[in-house]
Amino acid sequence: MEYQILLQQIFNGISLGGVYALEAVGFGIIFNILKFSNFSHSGVVAITAYLGFFISKYVYTNFLVTLTITTLAGGFIGVMIEKLIFRPIRLKGAPLTLFLVNSITAAMLVQQFFAATLGDDYYPYPVFMKQTSINLGTLTISKTYTLMLIISGLILLLLTLVLKRTKIGIALRAASTDVRTPSLMGVNIDFVISVAFFIAGVLGGITGYLLGMTYSVDPFIGSMILKGIIAAIIGGMGSLGGGVIAGLLLGVAESLLIAEIGSSLTQIAIYSGIFVLLLIRPEGIGGKRYLIKA
Repeated sequence: MEYQILLQQIFNGISLGGVYALEAVGFGIIFNILKFSNFSHSGVVAITAYLGFFISKYVYTNFLVTLTITTLAGGFIGVMIEKLIFRPIRLKGAPLTLFLVNSITAAMLVQQFFAATLGDDYYPYPVFMKQTSINLGTLTISKTYTLMLIISGLILLLLTLVLKRTKIGIALRAASTDVRTPSLMGVNIDFVISVAFFIAGVLGGITGYLLGMTYSVDPFIGSMILKGIIAAIIGGMGSLGGGVIAGLLLGVAESLLIAEIGSSLTQIAIYSGIFVLLLIRPEGIGGKRYLIKA
């Protein structure tokens, strides 16, 4: 592989890995607190991807405005999912298996709804930029990938500051250790969990918008969070930092392998590598083992 192509693929991989990192953190933040795998996150990604398309196509074609609306909508959808699907069974003390079943059901419901109403057609986002690439010497860098990298980096930095420097961030970290104990100290745990789902929804909204803008929107776009889930597992369930690192590494590895061996063989290589990694280190890069999880 030529030096220029190598640098370009690494840049593209880091940009794509930033989106995988957003997915991993959105997936992991719920696991941190409630200790179940929230597959309904893919439904948030799908809904916001379609929402971003329809707003930017038919209402107002402005990148920042439509991204902001889609992001906030993702947070709202995340909260509604928590209140309607997960809170009732949580208050009844249902087992974690039921949370998992509900999350998968919600994801499939969204997917089948869009397949039934909009069909299998692909919906491309409008072009926001007249010039789609930047030439840096011999390198040609996509503006879309550049935006993905900048937005992912800023969002992850902001989330880090929220978790470390604010009262709600401290409450979220306390709840991730033991979801019941903070309530004994006067913390409104229902509100903390709603905030966690809002943050996950915001990340899902950004992910849906960026994926829709980069590729196109179809009923199965939510399934693209599989890479984010893989990144969360590689990074270690419960480790948000590990999820970010794993997302970036996964993006770079995927980009380089696609350039060398093609997309089909790349997926085989990546999934095989994940098997080997988890056999060697089941808890992932920075995770810890849980006795009960779903």
